[in-house]
Amino acid sequence: MFLDPRRFVGRVFPILRWSRTYNTSTCIGDLIAGITVALTLIPQSIAYASLAGFEPQYGLYASFAGGFVYGIMGTCPQINIGPTALLSLLTFTYTNGKNPDYAILLCFIGGIIQLLAGVVQLGFLVEFVSLPVVSGFTSAAAVTIASSQIKGLFGLNFNAETFISTWREVFHHIGSTRFEDTLLGLSCCIVLMGMKALKDIKFKDSQDEKAGRTVILQRSLWFVGVGRNAFVVLIASVVAFFVHEDRNRPFILTGDITPGLPVPQLPPFHTMIGNATIYAGEMLSHLGSGLLVVPLVGVISNVAIAKAFSKGRTLDATQEIVALGACNIIGAFFRSFPVNGSFTRSAVSDASGVRTPAAGFYTGIIVLLTLGLLTPYFYYIPRAALSAVIVCAVLHMVDIAITKKLWHTNRLDLIPLLGTFVFGLILGVEIGLGCGVAIDMLLLLFYQSRPRLDIRYVNESSFPPHFSMHPVGGLHFASAEKVRSKLISLRNRKKIEPLQNLSVVTDGVVVNSTEERRATSNILVIYCHALCRLDYTFLQSIKMLVQEWSRNGRVVWCDASPNIKEQLNSVIQDPLFCDTEQLGLLLMEITMATQTGNTSDTRL
Repeated sequence: MFLDPRRFVGRVFPILRWSRTYNTSTCIGDLIAGITVALTLIPQSIAYASLAGFEPQYGLYASFAGGFVYGIMGTCPQINIGPTALLSLLTFTYTNGKNPDYAILLCFIGGIIQLLAGVVQLGFLVEFVSLPVVSGFTSAAAVTIASSQIKGLFGLNFNAETFISTWREVFHHIGSTRFEDTLLGLSCCIVLMGMKALKDIKFKDSQDEKAGRTVILQRSLWFVGVGRNAFVVLIASVVAFFVHEDRNRPFILTGDITPGLPVPQLPPFHTMIGNATIYAGEMLSHLGSGLLVVPLVGVISNVAIAKAFSKGRTLDATQEIVALGACNIIGAFFRSFPVNGSFTRSAVSDASGVRTPAAGFYTGIIVLLTLGLLTPYFYYIPRAALSAVIVCAVLHMVDIAITKKLWHTNRLDLIPLLGTFVFGLILGVEIGLGCGVAIDMLLLLFYQSRPRLDIRYVNESSFPPHFSMHPVGGLHFASAEKVRSKLISLRNRKKIEPLQNLSVVTDGVVVNSTEERRATSNILVIYCHALCRLDYTFLQSIKMLVQEWSRNGRVVWCDASPNIKEQLNSVIQDPLFCDTEQLGLLLMEITMATQTGNTSDTRL
């Protein structure tokens, strides 16, 4: 079959589909959403640049290209691509102490990896990172990010990278706390939390002439709540401007920001540190595991956000990965560090009535105008206000509710959750993620080594006494020895006393094993209707099982599929197959042959 070029281009560039029905009403909805998101994005991007360890303008550089690219290639209208707290923290982890060229190269290479992952359909790999691991990872990142901003809130000056070292330095420098910065930072936190509650206020529906005023008031409160970051940063900057003439300079300010738009240029494949030239090989070697961790985290976050806002529609996860990769690749040409979608900004966009991904165009235009016209006024933004913005933005990332849900559903899932969280705080969030995935893999092996077999002793009037086993799914090497030893233990008991985890079926009624005093049988029936695969190691174990069981009994394979029959025939000599209808008669023949002592022709 030949690939239709028009369908291919339409899939890669979804704008070609939805732009056909784009009209004035849709444009107004996107414009309102774009402006509203920009009020959240601009102060956040300045703060996240500081979190990543760079000058504020780099946050704005990372905020506009993604909106344009995703508007062309994205499928979820709500998603806004730009700096996020999580990727900013990871960027700081891998580029701390280096110049921005390292972060830009990380953005470019990470984007290529994301793009290739989408092209070769590797999106399924995201499914190997379970929700408990994601929750533990984001919670650890949120706590680490909030802790890293304590020095900004208190006006302290020290260098620290990890959660533990940050708090060690906080206690060491607590005597140097600046009262004015602390007062401003905590005040900003209180105002931000209070303004966040404004957008959730609901007024009672009214049918009288005041209904229109109520709607306007509620929408105004919502808009103020959504734009709280811009409002708080603006007020804090005005306060800092009027007290700046004080000789003591009460606030630590952002300082000079390079004005103007970034000049498009190739990503840096070499950089200067002092008088030394560092080439791409050494830069990539320094970035190390970040070249995989950063794009992986970006993909997980983006796909999760797209799923949350898909509202029942089919999600093209591959296209989302391709679009995110393109955003990072193009962004690197404009001096951007790694970016992805933000759940907070996506929620704001959704509540603003966004209609299409074109909302990113309007957000990007506003960011460009800000870069060209407003950067000189950012000098007076207090660092404490930016720290407050970051702290209040990441608090919702700490997922406490999931622990209660896991306790009531599957308590074993608490192990990867808590393991990821604890290792993320102690060793770093990227190592914590790897530890969480490793714990998940160990749990998978644990489950595989203890498959559900449903072994029963059947003593019904319609069948001779026998043991039955109902395996489900596949039987693999991890469970081979455990299954074999359990079945052999049944064969070795002439008179089987009450066994743990063994059900007894008597005249169609399943009773507890403790109610059955004696059970004798030398027949094992393995029902294969739900069995789909046996690996080589398990087949060799089954071969030994049949040899041992057949010394004084029989193993019957009931309802085996052609594939299972072929696998068993390859290792067992003349296995005994039957279907459900033939089982009763076959068991009677085996029992009669055993009772007359003629067992030589029934052994496998």
